[in-house]
Amino acid sequence: MDEFKVPTVQLATELHCVDGSVLRGRVFMPALSAVHSGPMLPQEWVNSPPVFFPFRQDDGTTILLNKHQVLAMSVAARPDGDDQAWAPAAPVRRATVEAGGKRFEGDLAIDMPEHQRRLVDYLNRPEPFLCLVSGENHLLIRKALIARVVGTEEE
Repeated sequence: MDEFKVPTVQLATELHCVDGSVLRGRVFMPALSAVHSGPMLPQEWVNSPPVFFPFRQDDGTTILLNKHQVLAMSVAARPDGDDQAWAPAAPVRRATVEAGGKRFEGDLAIDMPEHQRRLVDYLNRPEPFLCLVSGENHLLIRKALIARVVGTEEE
């Protein structure tokens, strides 16, 4: 049966749920991406089709969570310290995101064609989660729950 097992990378995670609860533990992301070398990026994983995912809480309990019930999740920006694939792409916009009564601040890597690099263009992409890089963490925020985004640089 091991031939069907998908190799994964465990990432320490803090989850902010829609109901206000905060869970700390680990998520399991595929060790290989289908679109580039190296592990799957957090934004690739969270924006992938499966709705339910396993989450191992710090107390050792494993639960299945619904991505639709996740307001935001924070994962380490670089799991092994030097993987440049996890570094934000240019250009970068500083932003404050308000969602679910919480404020998140960080940088958005606007990896869009030159004629679509406005903040509004990036926010209107079809992916359900937005990736905000804040210090050593990626903050993955559910777009459907975002009330406001304030760009702190001129567009």
